[in-house]
Amino acid sequence: MAGAGNIRYFISGHGLGHASRSCQIINTLRRRHPQVTVDVVSDAPPWFFSSALDPTVSVRVGRTDVGVRQRDSLVMDEAATLVACRELLLQGEAWGEAEAAALVADRITLVAADIPFLPFAAAARAGVAAVGVSNFSWDWIYEGLAGREPGLADIAEEVAFLYGSAEVLLQLPFAGEAPAFRRSEAMPLVARRARRDRESIRTALGVAPGVRVGLISFGGFGLADYDFAALARLSGWIFLAENDLAGVVPNLRAIPPGQFWYPDLVQGVDVVITKPGYGIVSEAIAHGTAVLYTRRGDFREQALLIDGLHRYTRALEIDNTSLRAGDWGASLAALSQQAAPAEELRADGDMVVADRLATLASRGGE
Repeated sequence: MAGAGNIRYFISGHGLGHASRSCQIINTLRRRHPQVTVDVVSDAPPWFFSSALDPTVSVRVGRTDVGVRQRDSLVMDEAATLVACRELLLQGEAWGEAEAAALVADRITLVAADIPFLPFAAAARAGVAAVGVSNFSWDWIYEGLAGREPGLADIAEEVAFLYGSAEVLLQLPFAGEAPAFRRSEAMPLVARRARRDRESIRTALGVAPGVRVGLISFGGFGLADYDFAALARLSGWIFLAENDLAGVVPNLRAIPPGQFWYPDLVQGVDVVITKPGYGIVSEAIAHGTAVLYTRRGDFREQALLIDGLHRYTRALEIDNTSLRAGDWGASLAALSQQAAPAEELRADGDMVVADRLATLASRGGE
């Protein structure tokens, strides 16, 4: 067992995937290494941490990256992203000075980040070791968006410089290039797991035998300009959705926040209807659940996640227009005929990452 240590874990508030996998890692770390303390800084929704994070872990609201500004789950706003990045970087010097003092005062022995860029500068100023935990970094994402918003190329360079002080990137599967980091270590998949078996979940949902279930999952950004009236024509199907999507047709049911552990839903349904994001992709793969996905612009991570879907679970693409129109019948029928892939992906990354972080925290780095 590693010795004692104090970790400050910074988590991006972009979507829910960063928070989802970070909570899984932190919960596992607290269970396996209770002598290591952890606190969190994030601008992800507080309700998510209330439902998914070990209650012994304190959470401070703080924004230390921008991510990508989006109009909804499928449409990115590169111009707004550029403005937000410039504003945050202008505040970075003052924030870094204050946070460095806090790291010293709180006797933090390791900074972990998934994958905000400002914390690395604060850690370097404080003389505290810092590591990244992610499958991508924001400099790589901004480079990919610079073709449509050239100003993001300069942002990518500034962000890469901040990442450069990290000791190591604990790199999750579906990884993009990460030249900003001096070195990286490959980690297994991190995914939250269901707490109940499939049949008990379907019983709790009130699903009759022979009825197929689809989970509409679009993360923290929602879905605009949809028309789900066509779903009423899909006999033998019910669809589960967030409150603001449900009620349009009889077979579209609302799932109030907090009523179900989300991986239980992923385990209990026949298909997840989504856009490729790390959280939902990892959970679908871990539970062997089929995925009907649609693309979300030129987000660079997307191609890696789509490749992972097709390698490790049943998956089929649907175009944005058909998705928003509720024209899903033919795609769902085709997906149901797919055979499960033979290839499997190791999925104990939460334990591997937790153990590595505990070791680094006890040593104050390498």
